[in-house]
Amino acid sequence: MAKKQLTLEEKIQNALVPEEEQPFEVPENWCWARLGSVGSIILGQYPKREDATDDDTFIPVISSIADLDDNSLTVKKYTKAATKVSQTGDLIISMKNNIGESVLADREYCLGRGVAAFRSDLIDISYARYLLSNFKDYLYENATGSTTLQIAGKVLQNMPIPFPPMGEQKRIASVLESSCADLDRAKELIEKVLGGTEIRKKSIINGGVTGKLTAFWRKIKGISRDSWCTKPLGSSDIHESFGKWLKQSQCVGTQSENMQDLQVSVPTLSEQQEIASMIRNLLVKENTVITNCQSVLRTIDIIKKSILARAFRGEMGTNDTAEESTLKLLQEALQNQ
Repeated sequence: MAKKQLTLEEKIQNALVPEEEQPFEVPENWCWARLGSVGSIILGQYPKREDATDDDTFIPVISSIADLDDNSLTVKKYTKAATKVSQTGDLIISMKNNIGESVLADREYCLGRGVAAFRSDLIDISYARYLLSNFKDYLYENATGSTTLQIAGKVLQNMPIPFPPMGEQKRIASVLESSCADLDRAKELIEKVLGGTEIRKKSIINGGVTGKLTAFWRKIKGISRDSWCTKPLGSSDIHESFGKWLKQSQCVGTQSENMQDLQVSVPTLSEQQEIASMIRNLLVKENTVITNCQSVLRTIDIIKKSILARAFRGEMGTNDTAEESTLKLLQEALQNQ
């Protein structure tokens, strides 16, 4: 039986989001529409195993979030016969695990089941990418699976989106690209600082127990580095606090069965106490740096969410009310289908 042809009114009704389902108000020349009504969604399908090849002259395969990076696609395999194919300029979207992560396709790709592609003449692809980033809550709320979260194609099709005129979409994407890029750079730098935490802590401890931290202290006190001597780790001449840091340092390996008998180089008791105090104070400062960095990361996320929220509410000051209403554009597009 042939599929019933919908009337234009029915198409419009299916394309638009009912007022009671709209998350927030948008400018008058915008409308709320379903993602699938303003573009095409190509769901992935794994190519046949016998068509797989390592020959990079064939079509590259993108099958999961593991193949998607921030701004690039990583190809690990190719196929001689593609099933579902994306085009240059499509938005490739992760449908599993990190749902909604997306990358712009720079060429033709074969799509596996873990991804989908979106293309549209009505939606700027850069704008669409920010949309997916901002409305991830919707995707996760409609995801299924216990160990591996995933979304069905219908979820992406029915995703409600604020739909401004094309000119405004491009202006929003441009503003977001600039502001979010600055925030992302700041976040990356802070994450690098946090990533070096353990290395810095080890460096502080090792610098202490090897005497590097107290080099200036010895100079002031008129004490020579020759005052250090070798003693067993269990010696009563080793101050408890200094011994604690010594055991955490690279100077003491865990390979020794008799740790107490391990021979180590130690300074005078007064220098041991000075070293222990220095290590403790420096680690406190390091922990303060970590706390501050984590706080800044949270602030960056809040700022980014605020910017995205304002953008999709039409509150960036870039909307031109003279631009033709997208409701009319949507009606014309549906009429030509």
